Amino acid sequence: MRRGTNLPWVGDYNQAVVLDGIRRHPGTSRTELAAATGLTLQTVSNIVRRLLERGLVQEGVALLRDGAGRGAGKPRTALSVRPGAALAVGVQFEREHVDAVLLDLSGVVVGIDREPLPDPLAPVELVVAHAAGLVRRLVGAGGADEGGVRGVGVAVPGPLDFTGPVRSSAINLPGWRGVAIADLLAAATGLPVLVENDATAAAVGDLWRSPRTGRSFLYVHVGAGIGGGVVLRDEVLRGDSGNAGEIGHVVVDPAGPRCPCGSRGCLEAVAAPAAVVRRYVERVGSRTARAAGLRLAGRTVLDDHDLLGARAGAGDREAARVLDAAADDVARVVLGVVNVLDVSEVVLGGAGLRRSGERVRAALAARLGTAMTREVHPVAVRLGEAGEQAGALGAAGAVLHEALSSTWAGVHAPVRRVVISPVAPVH
Repeated sequence: MRRGTNLPWVGDYNQAVVLDGIRRHPGTSRTELAAATGLTLQTVSNIVRRLLERGLVQEGVALLRDGAGRGAGKPRTALSVRPGAALAVGVQFEREHVDAVLLDLSGVVVGIDREPLPDPLAPVELVVAHAAGLVRRLVGAGGADEGGVRGVGVAVPGPLDFTGPVRSSAINLPGWRGVAIADLLAAATGLPVLVENDATAAAVGDLWRSPRTGRSFLYVHVGAGIGGGVVLRDEVLRGDSGNAGEIGHVVVDPAGPRCPCGSRGCLEAVAAPAAVVRRYVERVGSRTARAAGLRLAGRTVLDDHDLLGARAGAGDREAARVLDAAADDVARVVLGVVNVLDVSEVVLGGAGLRRSGERVRAALAARLGTAMTREVHPVAVRLGEAGEQAGALGAAGAVLHEALSSTWAGVHAPVRRVVISPVAPVH
């Protein structure tokens, strides 16, 4: 649990610390919160009283001291958040569909839905209209009115521009150049909108739903492209412009294929699903690839990539070779990032790992056995629980995280000009 301070002028920060502690550890008491945060019991009690008055926290069964009731004094009362006190929608844009989830304050997924897109080259306005319809459908199916949903989080590939109205120039989404996605979706839904890089959103989601604290990890998100989200001791690393973690644009082969970012041989250009499918076709020919079931159309890249995973498992040596080469490229880049950041965990997620996740996990685990810190601490590698909806779930978590996990950096130098606070006023 994060530490608070007893200085009165940072009371809002302390409120976020206490609320986050209750959320992460349901059943905790005021006494335990005081011990964990370093705040005085009186300060914690005052904060809890305000949270109870606002309906964000609820009291449960009294806890006996020392677990047996032999201690003197008043029994401790268990505290937990009220799940329905704040809800958030998370939206994730992909080439062929839009995913959305409805998340409550306790981190439970209340609803999940998907809207196929009619055309990967459809105008942005049409894509946003589909997303807005999906948000309304999901909110209605979840039994919540729009007044109970405090905001919409949007996960899109980078780069993002946060200097004014948040704009996306997602290089993996055709036609997305300088798209004011927050303004468009806010106008279409009537709800506040927070935009996050998809890999960073996935990292926030993994962090926000975890009861563990003090985590340092790299989230590797594989969708149409490859991105990274970085968390250092529970702090989300966004960089000066909010675009930290672009591991997909680390050059692994200077003589490699041209990347949409303008460079050559980026990790994304050699190891993303489209690159893997392309390499397979180069090896076996398009006629053989089509005979194997690949459709080789822009909107079917992820499906073709899944099929290669299935064929590799069934004994297709060429499919196994191209998938292994891509996994090793990812592993080499991740090893470099781990050595730079000294994280102790790597989490994998995204639609591009539906059938090849274990192959990539194994390649990373083997490579990370040579990490510089291997004799100090191991580096664990695991597949994220959120799967291909990691970005959407993380975007919803990011809306709540902005208010519930206040930090010194976030309070005094926010990356975003406008910060959604679903449980305002926390900041």
